[in-house]
Amino acid sequence: MKKNLFAFTFFLLTLSSFCQDLTINNNSEQANYTVHSPGDVGIAGSANMLFSTPNGTQFAGGLKLRLFLGKRISFDTDIVFGREYVHAGPGIVGLPVWLFFFSPGGLHSSDDKPFSDFLFYLAAMVLSAEHIAYHIPVKSELDISPYTSLLRYKSSYRYGDYSNPKYASEQFSFALGVEINRYFNKFELSPYVEYNVGYADHISSFNAGVYCGYYFKKR
Repeated sequence: MKKNLFAFTFFLLTLSSFCQDLTINNNSEQANYTVHSPGDVGIAGSANMLFSTPNGTQFAGGLKLRLFLGKRISFDTDIVFGREYVHAGPGIVGLPVWLFFFSPGGLHSSDDKPFSDFLFYLAAMVLSAEHIAYHIPVKSELDISPYTSLLRYKSSYRYGDYSNPKYASEQFSFALGVEINRYFNKFELSPYVEYNVGYADHISSFNAGVYCGYYFKKR
């Protein structure tokens, strides 16, 4: 456990240094913040380190999708895979529906869809709000986004032991984290750290990693 806490603290300090190096600016740049627009999309792959899983500390890979609903608010979803581990959010279904909504000829301009389809789309869009981020501008091409996830599905097992009573093998969980988002034109680099706790087994853990991907401005 001490090793996990040391690694987590080291990673957090690394994020702080990363942020401080990039926020040095002069008075002429202070108002030159990155401005997001409704419909902007980010998609990224990730390298992750998972702490305090049933198998201790382990590496994982993932994919993240982000959709901005305003200048500072985004709905996010991610899916992360490791050995005997996976977590994902309802936004995997909901965010594609939001993208369809923003697209030309999407849901907002369609009046001929069955009411049952409308209810499905509405439920998917509402569920995608369980993972929400707020983007705090720091300078041009840089923001910090604290986020929370309320209904993250998590499945984790100990190698070769699928009935370990200490861990809930499948459960919903809560996550609270922060990302530093650095934009290089259409390229995005986002290191993050987060706290996670399961609703069933109440075991706390930490995740950390870096997202690398593309950021598409809505035209």
